[in-house]
Order: sequence, then structure tokens, then C-alpha cells
Amino acid sequence: MMQPLLDMQHLTLTLRTRTQRVVALDNLSLTLWPGETLAVVGESGCGKSLTALAMMGLLPPRISQVEHGQIGFEGSDIVTISERARQRLRGRRMAMIFQDPMSALNPVKTVGSQLIETLRVHLGLDARTARDLAVTLLRRVHIPDAEKRMDEYPHRLSGGMSQRVMIAMAIACEPALLIADEPTTALDMTIQAQILALLRELQQQSGMALMLITHDLGVVAAMAQRVAVMYAGRKVEEAPVDTLFASPAHPYTQGLLRATPRTGQHGERLMDIPGRVPALADLPVGCAFYDRCSHAQPRCLQRSPALTPLAENHSAACFVAQDRALLRHQPPRQAGVTG
Repeated sequence: MMQPLLDMQHLTLTLRTRTQRVVALDNLSLTLWPGETLAVVGESGCGKSLTALAMMGLLPPRISQVEHGQIGFEGSDIVTISERARQRLRGRRMAMIFQDPMSALNPVKTVGSQLIETLRVHLGLDARTARDLAVTLLRRVHIPDAEKRMDEYPHRLSGGMSQRVMIAMAIACEPALLIADEPTTALDMTIQAQILALLRELQQQSGMALMLITHDLGVVAAMAQRVAVMYAGRKVEEAPVDTLFASPAHPYTQGLLRATPRTGQHGERLMDIPGRVPALADLPVGCAFYDRCSHAQPRCLQRSPALTPLAENHSAACFVAQDRALLRHQPPRQAGVTG
């Protein structure tokens, strides 16, 4: 029986500030199967990138601590393995494309030297072999004049070209899992489409799993099989992508969809979600979305709703959504028989 590639279970992560410790990820569970694309969506501050950094083991221990849960990856628990073991996984079995390629690339090293370093560290190649493979990688991500680009510095590259270099570095060791954190941010629409097409092409070639972190639901529709919606460090809804777009259950997901521009929507005002994501230090006792929700009820302020199945492969953390699902599944009442 096939096992999930990633199996995060009930992860609770705290961050330490100067004055207090706050819960940044609350009882978060995510699974990802080989070859699958999972989109993790939500506004800034919902915990998407923090989840990726926790998976990669890149959070500094002096300010972060896993209070509970595990991050299973290929049979190992990333939470409990040694730092040396994490280093062997990073770049080799799991890799990450960061939000801003211009800040992720070292400005004082050439593109080629950064690629070669990755290949030599993880694959143990000699300099000549590593350079040849680096050129091949640049060609694989459709960078023209790959030999010439090897000797250029990152500031000479466009945003789209820099992102392609980051992708080349990420796939250099044929990882089983690629985490793409807002891979199309700050790129124009044409370049966005090219980057997404490139990711699809690379995934089809290698069979790697892809975790796509984004706030762009158009990207989700084009790329993902499943979607996990996060809000204030918690997963509030999860469903196959078609189900989520056709029947969003959580009011937050519904708000995100209403705020998404649609083809042919000219001159119409986009809907928005009032308010903002609460600060981690100011989370309420009940549902974190309470202040922004048009369906809020007194019970929502008293306790936080658990993530509950609504239908096959569809779950949500919302009392109202759970009530509606319960009504849908109740058998119809039969009329009484009179004598």
C-alpha cells in the first residue's frame, strides 16, 4: 500500500518574542502523496510560509519550538531527527523555491557558482562534472545561452530569469518534494504563466510532489489537485480543488473566492473580507475568524470549531458549515400513517 510522502500530524509550533510565547501553528495536519500537487492558500500572516520553513527545518531553535506533533517525511520525523540528518534531506530529497528570488540568490556569487556548490555538496561531484550538470539544469528550465548565464551575477537577470535559476537549484538533486512559496509573486502575467507551465513540465518529467503556497486562487485552479486553506495558523478547510471551487464551506474560503477577479468582470467592484488576520498574540478563545465573519454566532466566540468531515475528502472548521452538512445527510422525515 502506497504511503504518503509527507505526513504532518497535529503540529503545534510556538514562537518566542521578547515578552511571551505565541502559538504560530495550531494542531496542523497535512498529507501529500507522491506526484501530487497540494495548494496551501490564505492571506499573508496565516502561517503558510511558516509551515514550509518548519517542514524544511529552517526555523531557528532559539525562537521556535515544536510543542506537539510530527512531520513525517519518507519514514523520518523531521521534528526529532538530528540537524545533520535534516541537512541531508534539504536540497536532496526536499527543496524549496523562496518567495523573492532576488533576495534568495547570493548577489556576490555568479549563478553558476551557486548551482555548482549545490551539486557538489549534495551529490559529491567534481568541479567539471558539476559545471556540466549546472549548464544542463539551466537549459532544462529554458534559460537561453545557458553557458553565458553561468558567469553572470543575479542582478543582471530579470525577475523571471532569476526565478528559473531558483527552480534549477531546487530540482538539481531530483527532490521527491518541491515546496514553491509564492513562485509567481511580482512577475507579470506572461512570465507567471511560463513559470507555472515550467513547474508542471518538471513535475511530469520527474514525478515529484509539489506543495504550492499561494494566495492566488487562479494559480490554485490551474495547478493543484487538493487545497488546504489556512487562517491564523490553523487549517480551516481542505478539499479537492473542484469541490472547493464549487462548494466552499468555510466563510473564509467563500470570501477568498468572492474576492478573486473573474474573466469578463469589467466595471464591477470586487468583494472583500472586512478586517484583517488577527495578530498571533491577540487570537480569541473561539474561532479566529469571528470578527470578520457574516455568519458568526455566540458559540463561535466561546470555543474554536474542530476540523470536521463534511463529505468525502472535504472537511471544514466551522459550526455553520457542519450544521448544514448534517442537515444534508439526515434522511427525510416520512409522513405518519393514519388509520
